Parts: sequence; C-alpha cells; structure tokens
Amino acid sequence: MEELIKEQLNKEQKKLVEKYGVLFRNMGAPPAMGKIFGYMVISEPPYCTFDEIQTDLKLSKGAVSNTLKVMELAGIIEYFTKPGDRKRYFRLCLGNWEYIVMRQIDETKRFISILEESLLLREKLNDGYENEIRKFMDIYKRMQDKLLDIIKEVK
Repeated sequence: MEELIKEQLNKEQKKLVEKYGVLFRNMGAPPAMGKIFGYMVISEPPYCTFDEIQTDLKLSKGAVSNTLKVMELAGIIEYFTKPGDRKRYFRLCLGNWEYIVMRQIDETKRFISILEESLLLREKLNDGYENEIRKFMDIYKRMQDKLLDIIKEVK
C-alpha cells in the first residue's frame, strides 16, 4: 500500500490556517481549534496524525491533545487507525453537519429559555431594556427557524 506523503505547509497555506485561528477566536473558540480545523480542510490526504498537527502548526502537545478531544466530542472530527499502525489519523466529519447544526439549535433554544426565565424574574423597572432583550430573543428564534428550514431543504 503506497502512502501519500504530506508536504509541509507553504506560505499561503500558513496564512490561511492563521485566518481560521483568528476566525474561531472571534467566534469564541480557541485559536488552536481554528488552526487545526483549517489544517484539516487543506490537508492532502484529508487526514493527519497528532504529530503532523503539532509539528506543522507549531502547537504544544497539550494544546493539540485538548483541542482534538473537544473537536471529537463536538462531532467535528473523528479518528481512525490503519492495520498494523498504532497511530491515530484524524479527519473532519463533514457528514456530521446536521448533527452539529442541530446541537447549535438545541443550545440556542436553551439560551432563549434562560433569557425568558430571566425576564420573568426581573423587576419591571426598565421597559426599554426588556424590549431589547425580547428583540435579541426574537432574532435568535428567527435564526433557529431559518436553520431548520434550510436543513429540510438540503435533506
């Protein structure tokens, strides 16, 4: 069986991986998650080992280990092994998009529920503020509905 050899990242690929890191950080996730995600998107073959990730992205073992665990638990990546090889190979779970989106929708529902509970417990002293919270909740409810519609269309 012929093994594909990964080439080191070129300058443009390094910049792109950094963009993923910044994007994920801006979305509230660790930059390492973005970098690993971006690395996996551009990897050929479309899987990589722990050592490749650590070496190519110049991340600490701890950062790579923790980030891979979080990504695996979130359903973003999975790993597989090859017969006779003790290494784990990581790849994106691109077929898991529905599961990931549905988890986000469920978390949004819980967020809206907690906001509604908060409004019930607030003293009714500031109608303007409460109306802003209701608008905020409405936006999230509409986003949920749109995402569900999109999922139905794509299926």
